Amino acid sequence: MHKVRVMDREKQFSLKASLSYGLPLLIIPPVLLIIVLVINNFYFLEYFHVISGSAWTGMDLVMGLFFSFIMKGLNPLQRSEVSKRLIPVMLFFMPAISTVTITAGIYTAIALNISFFNIYFIIVAILALALMIQGLLIFLPNEVRIYLEILKGGKNIEKIVRLTMFNLKLSILQLIFQIVIILFMAKFATGGAL
Repeated sequence: MHKVRVMDREKQFSLKASLSYGLPLLIIPPVLLIIVLVINNFYFLEYFHVISGSAWTGMDLVMGLFFSFIMKGLNPLQRSEVSKRLIPVMLFFMPAISTVTITAGIYTAIALNISFFNIYFIIVAILALALMIQGLLIFLPNEVRIYLEILKGGKNIEKIVRLTMFNLKLSILQLIFQIVIILFMAKFATGGAL
């Protein structure tokens, strides 16, 4: 029989530990975007936009579909423990990757001379705006609430689980919006019909 080692929860999750892991996730994407913009090479810009968009969409796919399914099979304490491990990524990486993806997309549209009055661009802009509003006004505040609750000792497991599950479900909506945006981006890239 294997012994399971239970670590002190305060050592597992602390402000210092979460910042040392999370801050690079917050800082690296914008720094890379700045480098790409300074280099002023369209292919680097397009590549960065595709890779950052893939990371964002991939995270929403994993969070919205896979983690939602996995979390349903766990008890509240286990869900809370999973939430603790998701916090650095969700709190720091997701806002950074979503913001740089949208910013790189705008620069890519400008480089491709896509009119801001093009109906497809308007649809993509509305969806991107909806994604940013969801991210900054719903996701991020929920993640901050979870983060602060965990820093206080994580005693309110119901709150942690409720907010995490809400954000996981919201990831599915974000994924749907992103798939629609990808459809329109394929239109821009190929010039083909929808």
